[in-house]
Amino acid sequence: MQGSSDASSASDDLSPSQPSHDSAPSAANRNLKIAIPRLAAPSVKANQQRTPRACVACRARKTKCDGRKPVCRQCHRLDLVCNYAGSKRERQQWELESVRSKAAAYESLLRDIITDTQRTGASSIGDIIDRHFQASPDVFAALLAARSISDPQLSPRPKPGISLNRMHITLAAKPNSTLHPLTETTLVQVSNIQFWTDLVDNTTASHLLSLFFAWENPTWRLVDQEMFIRDLESGSKRFCSSLLVHTLLFFGCVNATACSSYHLGRITDRREEKALGKKLYSALQQLWQSEKDDNGLPTVQSSIMIGLLCCTFGIDRLGTRYIMHGAHLGRRLGLHRESAPYFATDVEAEVDSLSRCHKFVACGVFDVQALAAQVYRKTPVWDQPPAASFSLEEAAVLDEGEEWRPYPFQTPVFRPFNHTALCFRNQLVAIVNETAKFALKFPDVTVTQEDWIYGRRTYQRLQEWRASLPSFILPDENPAPNILTLHMYYQATVVALCQIFSLYADPTSNQALDPGFDPESIKLQSLDTLGSLVLLYQASHGLRSVPIVMLHYFLVGGMHAISQLRPLDLKWSFVLEACVVGLWHLSLGWGRMCTAFLRTIELVLQATKPDPTLVPPKVTAVLRLLKSNLWTATDVTSLSADYVVHHVPAVGRQSGPQFRAEGLEQLIRSMDDFAIS
Repeated sequence: MQGSSDASSASDDLSPSQPSHDSAPSAANRNLKIAIPRLAAPSVKANQQRTPRACVACRARKTKCDGRKPVCRQCHRLDLVCNYAGSKRERQQWELESVRSKAAAYESLLRDIITDTQRTGASSIGDIIDRHFQASPDVFAALLAARSISDPQLSPRPKPGISLNRMHITLAAKPNSTLHPLTETTLVQVSNIQFWTDLVDNTTASHLLSLFFAWENPTWRLVDQEMFIRDLESGSKRFCSSLLVHTLLFFGCVNATACSSYHLGRITDRREEKALGKKLYSALQQLWQSEKDDNGLPTVQSSIMIGLLCCTFGIDRLGTRYIMHGAHLGRRLGLHRESAPYFATDVEAEVDSLSRCHKFVACGVFDVQALAAQVYRKTPVWDQPPAASFSLEEAAVLDEGEEWRPYPFQTPVFRPFNHTALCFRNQLVAIVNETAKFALKFPDVTVTQEDWIYGRRTYQRLQEWRASLPSFILPDENPAPNILTLHMYYQATVVALCQIFSLYADPTSNQALDPGFDPESIKLQSLDTLGSLVLLYQASHGLRSVPIVMLHYFLVGGMHAISQLRPLDLKWSFVLEACVVGLWHLSLGWGRMCTAFLRTIELVLQATKPDPTLVPPKVTAVLRLLKSNLWTATDVTSLSADYVVHHVPAVGRQSGPQFRAEGLEQLIRSMDDFAIS
């Protein structure tokens, strides 16, 4: 296994040119006085006007602002967020209220210090400040920073660099920040992490686990949060293990990198995350050797998640083995059955929790192995979806009052309807699992009439599935991340089905002329919708903290966008930019597969030679940096990827289909050779 690649930029040192000393001045010339020309004073334009109000960014940077709206010249040049604060009176009122709240907080702090030190002495001052900091981190951030510099002996215990507390300190130093407000407490809170690892403390572990459960679990419920945290705190190994703890912490650390973590705006400054990530990854590799033979649920979950990591490292031949190994272990535990001995209990109060955990995990295992079978052309381990699943009535009760927000931020807030969405996702995954097996027989056999009938019926099933969805899990009404990725999954499934017939069927056959099932037009329509969903995801959530599955959708959307670049349809320029920038942000944490996807997009752009004015400047900048600093010959030789890239333009072909599909490794190596030659 290999870790993620670093994103770094280098600059050349430029030294000033030195004067020539070939000839010395004569004595006569040395006595001459030479008048020094003076620069004329700049003329003041009579019509020059004073900018009535500078924007927030220019005021913070103390640079001159031309006051243009909606974006001033400086912000446009530096690609900064440009907005304008209220009137001077409004700003003064806000500053007054801020001072009053700080004064009240400091008065409360001093009262507690006086009262407590009279009783216990000065040694407890640090604990008092810690307690007040937890209650109002924004107010006391400056005090803690100043105190740690002026008198280290009185400062509280050093706060870990990777923590919600550090994010509050950073945000407090940016009073004019336009970011969403941070939450006051972590989503997950643990107090016994030292039982499982000595690499992090409870504060860091709480933060990293919160990032994992916020950004990964809504996609695949491979780990039930309640049962995992319960056993982590109690030291039980039924739903927790050292291997699983280190795996989840590593996922959280990567998500911390992708959400720009503690510098909030300086996404490439992630030294602490990188250092901790390397330690966690090294530890989970060692733990796998000692725990891989444990016949428990944590081994199943860890095996699948390590497989996902390998896939992001560009070695999916190894990664899919881990995923399928975990699926095999899950079947041995009986996860596919309606009831499994592993979840049996004599404690009546645990019945509902264990049943929910069983259904979540069983569906998650089935989901990931089906996706791996479809994307990497592997034989599924599970023939059928698990018998243990939520009914719609049960799901509606469990969804009541449930909310999702993008930890570590307080807003926006969504209703994820996790359980209802899971019910419908299971139905979709069943079709995915089935079509993945169907696709494996090609290209060894020709497409028959029965295959066309199967394709038409499967497409009808997919349409019926889409029509059956309730409005509250449709993207127009609910853009929660799990809802958007569900619909991207649907569109990608339609594309995968149609791609079979686009690649292997005779386009002149009678079956290919069936108006009810035209694979090429259906595929293009689904790709168009997928591009719109990528833009909706960007508008709703940004492109920093995204679940790992978005790697797949960014590449699919980006490849299609290249083929659709046209002067009169700028949508695809925006889609291409969103996919490239999204892959760029994810590459800072998830590594080689992201950079391989970016390299694929770069090579296809070079081969198709679109109008340069249609390629957004951000795309050009990212690909230039990729080419100069990130993608190396080692990355090419280290690839071991069966990932199939669809919709590759067939450049230079005089006949045959307009697009083709090819394995990622072979595609990059062949196109790299073409680019070099």
